[in-house]
Amino acid sequence: MNRAAKISLNSSSLRQDLFWLAPLGCLMLGLSFLTSRVVSVNESFPLFLIAYFMMGIVYVVASYLTVTRPAQRASLWIMVGFAIAMRISFLDTKPVLSDDIFRYVWDGRVQKAGINPYLYPPIALELSQLRDHGYESINNKEISTVYPPLMEMVFLAVVTFSESLVTMKLVFVVCDLALLFVLIRLLEAIGQNPMRTLIYAWSPLVIVEISGSGHNDILAIVCLVAANLAIIQQTSFLSILLVTLSGLAKLVGFALSPLFFPWIRSRYRWILPLLTAALTWPYVAAGSAAFVGISNYARRWRWNDSLFHVLSAFTSSLNISKLLVASALVVLVAVLIVRRFPLIESCYLTLGATLLLTTTVHPWYLLWIVPYLCVYPNPAWLLLTVTVSLSYHGAYLFEVGELWEEQLLFKLLEYLPFYLLLSVGAFRSRFILNRSTARSEVCAHG
Repeated sequence: MNRAAKISLNSSSLRQDLFWLAPLGCLMLGLSFLTSRVVSVNESFPLFLIAYFMMGIVYVVASYLTVTRPAQRASLWIMVGFAIAMRISFLDTKPVLSDDIFRYVWDGRVQKAGINPYLYPPIALELSQLRDHGYESINNKEISTVYPPLMEMVFLAVVTFSESLVTMKLVFVVCDLALLFVLIRLLEAIGQNPMRTLIYAWSPLVIVEISGSGHNDILAIVCLVAANLAIIQQTSFLSILLVTLSGLAKLVGFALSPLFFPWIRSRYRWILPLLTAALTWPYVAAGSAAFVGISNYARRWRWNDSLFHVLSAFTSSLNISKLLVASALVVLVAVLIVRRFPLIESCYLTLGATLLLTTTVHPWYLLWIVPYLCVYPNPAWLLLTVTVSLSYHGAYLFEVGELWEEQLLFKLLEYLPFYLLLSVGAFRSRFILNRSTARSEVCAHG
């Protein structure tokens, strides 16, 4: 094919891409703006849900078209442009769906005053001189911080520059956008269409949770996915460095680190303990107090669980249920390692199992699995990233500091479609596999 024919073909393909990409992008952008205006008003929860679900419908359609249609590289940058615009629409909104960002600023302010953030909870008299108008918005003031050292360092760096909520959000939005480009490289490296990055880039959950609420999980997630890419590129040193940074930002990274060890040269594995010790050292004076916050979280937190809800009802014991869940996850990781499952698939399966079995599933916890849906675009998980918005009812029905009480109806509406679709997908996969096996046997004997 000559150059002129190639240019004509590319131009034609680009027009076909724009035929669906541009209208859906404009629709998503308009709905993003609408949702961002509604989410700032506490009394408008039904309106927010309607707007969010409309975003979700458009998102699922766009994701389906992205998976089923090849696209030109020029279309990729159009998709990214829409993604950036969607995030901008949420940047100036007040984080009413979650108040975690107020704790980020508080931890930064405590460190800026020269105080170890692990030593005292916000309510402590030793920190009373640091209180301002944002103090009342901090949740669980009686509990010390739960965030690992790298995240605390980020809080300090941001607050040293500015204590504005928008500034804190902006740092994590930059991490969010960085992940877009990591995913593009990852998909290209494994031979998949980089346009699948849309599954992450246009996700209403990602847009609302990071640009809207400013959740910090994204720092750990971008390090984790970049560590996956480093393994594919056969750079063991960079991979173990990144997965360690992921764990130092959120402990989930450490939980996933054993999956990386079989793919990393043994001489580089020492990086994990050494780097962990180096970044932990500035906070070591807190001693055992550093673990008070996370131990309180492990013992007390429970919200929006699914399989754990059933398991705890069956065993009538939270402790036994937690032990069974921990054992199941350890066995799963061990099987994935022993059978040498592909690393990306191992991370995807472990994160999925954790989200289904854990005691707490806030909407932003699903941020961890969304990048892997670009590789494994499971319809059930895509749907759950939309229906999980029903669990926001806690933020709307209860005041700051008030104990949330789950409404079972919301949980059923959230999870039943997911598990139904997941079951259908598993049945279809098994049916197709059985037919394929039978066909192969017939051919072999023919």
